[in-house]
Amino acid sequence: MGTFSKIFGLGDKSLQEQSDELLLKLGKLLQSASAKLRVAIKDWAKGEDDNLKELSSEIIEIEREADRVKDELFEKIFSKKAYLPQQTQDRHQLVVRMDSIIDATEDAVRLIVIARKIRPPGKMTDLAKCTWICTDLLQDAIKYLFDNFERAVDISFKIDKVREEARDYQFDLVEELLYNDDYNAEENHLLHYISRMILQVALRAEDTGDFIRTLAIKYS
Repeated sequence: MGTFSKIFGLGDKSLQEQSDELLLKLGKLLQSASAKLRVAIKDWAKGEDDNLKELSSEIIEIEREADRVKDELFEKIFSKKAYLPQQTQDRHQLVVRMDSIIDATEDAVRLIVIARKIRPPGKMTDLAKCTWICTDLLQDAIKYLFDNFERAVDISFKIDKVREEARDYQFDLVEELLYNDDYNAEENHLLHYISRMILQVALRAEDTGDFIRTLAIKYS
């Protein structure tokens, strides 16, 4: 298989180098946001509200930084014809997918802050761990786009497996909530919704991994 750098070798080299750096930065941001979400959920479970709020603020700032990176890619690189049109479109779609992961992370932590007085079931932390592993793997897959497509694709399949585990935890959690008398109807509904938002992080990471495989098939 080829590599991301090789396929997108035509065009303005200087802008392409900037694009590579920004894309890798976006990968680090999405992984950082997910890692902080995992810690936030641990703090939520322990009732450490101050730490939870601080982590929430940090994730919100990461989301804003990611938007700045995305805007720079769109306005200063993609719009300047750094690549051929189809190549620009592919990169644009990859960036949008990566940014959506960070958006889901922010949505989840904002809801958790709202629900901070409710102690979540233990499976919520298990679910958060799986989503973090998904984004950690995805960051590696993005790095390998520039060196080895085959390795990036292998990692993307690992994301699929961890996402399956995350979905299992989410359904286990829903079942636990259904038969748990510790929560009233409103709390039950909110916890269920939060679990779905956390799962979205893993689902969007999987979708991005699938897109990486699409690029490999398309350009190999």
